Amino acid sequence: MTLTLNLSLTLLTDPRLRQLGYRLLLQVHDEVILEGPEQHVDEAMKILRQCMEHPFEKPLKVDLVVDAKAAKTWYDAK
Repeated sequence: MTLTLNLSLTLLTDPRLRQLGYRLLLQVHDEVILEGPEQHVDEAMKILRQCMEHPFEKPLKVDLVVDAKAAKTWYDAK
C-alpha cells in the first residue's frame, strides 16, 4: 500500500478525529486539509502528526518530517 493511500484511509477512519468532530476535506499527494472545531485543534494536530509520522504499523527506516499548521482559511495555512 502506498504511503498517501494509507494516510487517506487512516485519516478517514480514525475514530479519535471523528469523535473530535474532524473530517478530511482534501488530500493532494502528501498534503491534507482537515476541518473541525477550534476547541479541539491541539488534540487533532497531535493525532494528525502521529498518523503522518508513523503511517504503518511497522516502523520505517527513515523519519518522516511533518509540517502542520492550523488556520481558519486554506490561504492562512500556507
